[in-house]
Amino acid sequence: MKIVLDVSAAFAIITNANGSQNFLDVISQATVVLAPDLFYSEAANVGWKYHQLEDISPEEALRLSETAIQLIDIFFPAEPIWKDALQLGCELGHPVYDCFYLVLTQKQEATLLTKDKKLMKMAKRIDIPVLEL
Repeated sequence: MKIVLDVSAAFAIITNANGSQNFLDVISQATVVLAPDLFYSEAANVGWKYHQLEDISPEEALRLSETAIQLIDIFFPAEPIWKDALQLGCELGHPVYDCFYLVLTQKQEATLLTKDKKLMKMAKRIDIPVLEL
């Protein structure tokens, strides 16, 4: 099974959030774990949030972000799908950066793995397979 992993699910896994073992089991059995390349900036931003809100060191924030990034097997560039993501965002009234995950999941005939409730709702709305915590 192909999995598109978003940052919310990745950080749930690496921080051992409640129920994250299910996510870890899924990605362990996946044939490939995919993400759009904007995952890098999102992972860095979440690392920064942990630094700001949880008072972890910059080094620990970097370690968390790197660990999340290492969960991905293949990163897809934004350039070929940005127009589709923008179009979908306009249709759904949903932020475009999330729509990159939706478009990638559609194009790769994959399953989306997320902890983001709004993203789950959008995926279900357009019949994208989604696994949730």
